[in-house]
Amino acid sequence: MYSLAIIGLGPRGLYALECLMVSLSRKRDTHNPKVALIESQQLIGCGSAWNIHQPDANTINISDRDLKGLPERSVIKGNGFHITAFPSFIDWVKVNYNHQLDDHKDTYFNRNVMGEYLHLRAKTIVDHLVAQEIVSLIKARATSIVFKNQIAEISFKNGDHASILAQHTLLTTGHLSENMSSQDQRFYQHAKQKEDVFYIHNPYTEKAYSLYSSFHRVAIKGMGLSMIDIVHLCIDRLQGKFIPEKNGPFLSFEHNTNDELKIFPFSLDGLPVMPKPIGKIVDNQFNIESSVIEELKKELEKLIEHPNFLNIEDILTPIVDIIKNKYQQLDSSIPDVNIHQLIMSWLLDERVESSLWLDTDLQTVEYLKQASLMACGMRPFTLDYTIGQVWRQLQPVLYPVFTHSNLSPELQSKFIQTDELTKRYSYGPPVERILQLIALSESGILDFGLVTNPTIKENKDGWILKNKTKEKLVQSMINGVLASPQLKNIDDSLINELFNLNYLEPFHKQLGIKTNDHARVLTESETALEISVLGRNAKGSVYGVDAILECFSPKVMAWANQFTKDYI
Repeated sequence: MYSLAIIGLGPRGLYALECLMVSLSRKRDTHNPKVALIESQQLIGCGSAWNIHQPDANTINISDRDLKGLPERSVIKGNGFHITAFPSFIDWVKVNYNHQLDDHKDTYFNRNVMGEYLHLRAKTIVDHLVAQEIVSLIKARATSIVFKNQIAEISFKNGDHASILAQHTLLTTGHLSENMSSQDQRFYQHAKQKEDVFYIHNPYTEKAYSLYSSFHRVAIKGMGLSMIDIVHLCIDRLQGKFIPEKNGPFLSFEHNTNDELKIFPFSLDGLPVMPKPIGKIVDNQFNIESSVIEELKKELEKLIEHPNFLNIEDILTPIVDIIKNKYQQLDSSIPDVNIHQLIMSWLLDERVESSLWLDTDLQTVEYLKQASLMACGMRPFTLDYTIGQVWRQLQPVLYPVFTHSNLSPELQSKFIQTDELTKRYSYGPPVERILQLIALSESGILDFGLVTNPTIKENKDGWILKNKTKEKLVQSMINGVLASPQLKNIDDSLINELFNLNYLEPFHKQLGIKTNDHARVLTESETALEISVLGRNAKGSVYGVDAILECFSPKVMAWANQFTKDYI
């Protein structure tokens, strides 16, 4: 029997193992637990999101400057093990990619570079612990967990490995399949019935990668980061180049093929993601003083101590005050308007007309050009852009304050909805990716003419996208919408079984798994089962789950310390 089974050995599972060994190293004269590491991917450490073999078209949306927060691993010595140190990500790319930070322009690495780092970091700990017979690595997909007298029996897909028993189970699974929406179901069924019509629900699979080079008329559902990746995956075969223009930051796209390619992105509101500031010098204009951040933290913690009569406006007010002050510092010529109320309305998704916003009625390319000029520090910042960038600066403070807070599930859900609203800005891509979209549009490859909620009708040759002024036929439909984790909407046999057996409970109907502050799963009776969950599928209990840096957060160490306290 295993003392612990860790299901999922991507970045969170890797860090959970590191934290466990750190916690064990602090205990004297103790036995080491027997640990099963369960991973279905070919390579450990990187998971599917950071797959080493994915195309270069997929890039990280967090800058090298911010990745300074991905920490090194110090030497870990304990009873029967000696784990070597491993450098921080930034130190590692300095050595392996000759990379240096640049205050003027941030670098955004390909996702496979991060995958390479994570894999090597994982191998240097797992190989040693396997050799010392402290851990066993099981390369199979766990599909079932059944508890008998608090002992978990874990079974695997297709019987690829014999069932195992574990006293405690930690789930660190990342992005899981979600049930298709009714619209996606229709897309899927229509493509299934046609030979030369394609629907891709997950754009990051090996099958999807093999198809992009054959597509000619493509619709992409979604205007976020995945849309940008998909565009680059589709244009890769053109072997084109982005050429800087003489004046300003803009680019042109040149290629020497006669290959016809037309791409039509769309979403419900038609609004694209906004670029992050180009580098430290521009971004520093949104910096918030450490004293102000400390005061905000204290104020929010004080509010959350007595949540019974709180509403979402109470929680947002101190944040709004900081954003307002920053905007007034950036622009002293603001007209006499109630900026506080404008910011509050924006954060609550209550649109109020104002000249301080970047005009969403602009044509998409012009909208992106103005956004890019702001990101490059070449035009004044609009209020909405300022809100998004200041919110991004505050996220490291907000994450711990709103994780396992005293807020009701309903109020926590409302705050998370506000955070999701800001992600069009705070999780935006590098400005270079937006400049490339503009160039592709001006070259005629990317067409934003149907961007806002077009009518979509099935056709024998694919789908017809239509609005009042335009109508286009596409043979390929690609889903570029990454759903926020909702326990009830996850389409994964393991999670579904745990939910159906009442081993898991949603924190809120629109959110993920309910856990306590040491990641232990809670049910209606508030009983802690012998199962813990770290990561995006516990969204709601945990706030801030999608960033790579959150895989290396103190929450993981809290789980490890509690585990060793309870079981070792």
